[in-house]
Amino acid sequence: MANYKIADFVVDFKNKYHHIEKLCEDYKCDEILKPDFIIEVSDLDLEKEGAASNHKYSKGYLESVCAYRKLCLMLPIYNSLLLHGVIISCEGKGIAFVARSGVGKTTHAMLWQKNFADSAVIINGDKPIIRFLGDVPFAYGTPWAGKEGIQINSRVELTDICIIERDTENSVTFVSDKSQIFNTFMNQVLRPAEPKAAVKTLELIDLLMSKCKFWNIKCNVSDEAAIIAHNTVINH
Repeated sequence: MANYKIADFVVDFKNKYHHIEKLCEDYKCDEILKPDFIIEVSDLDLEKEGAASNHKYSKGYLESVCAYRKLCLMLPIYNSLLLHGVIISCEGKGIAFVARSGVGKTTHAMLWQKNFADSAVIINGDKPIIRFLGDVPFAYGTPWAGKEGIQINSRVELTDICIIERDTENSVTFVSDKSQIFNTFMNQVLRPAEPKAAVKTLELIDLLMSKCKFWNIKCNVSDEAAIIAHNTVINH
């Protein structure tokens, strides 16, 4: 067992299996610090998680999934939330790509990395943490980064959020009326059932929408899609 620093929070995972240790290796604290969170997964938690899945996963993997969910459900009280999306850092901007599962947000991010390798870096490919420091949102890499596992232990100020839609033609539209995409974006945020945390999550979503520019990107999987999106979002 060890302490880990995730989104600048010190987390003590009381894990029974080694999967979390391997997964979080890049986030291990070099010194023993007082934890902000102590996370422990019960056998009942593992049983429920396994029963809810259509696949047969190891107990170590299931423990890591449960542990991260337990952590993220507590985050709103600490001005943070879990976003289902991809975060890239590019030319001083932190950009989030969000979409329904299967649309291709990771593919689009990788096209940015392919075409702008000198400036575009993927911070997290699936489950970043957004943390407000004062009223400034920062997107953090986390060990939980989807099947590709693309992540780095870093952070970037979040400035732009792009709603990705699959289309045959490539286009980028600035979203001036954010009420049009509120539900779409909210569905990509983990929302706790606990009332106080649920209310706080909505407050953080409202704050995030006031601090970031929003874009609607309709795209295919060509290099042109990344080039058009990059040139519009970065040079706006």
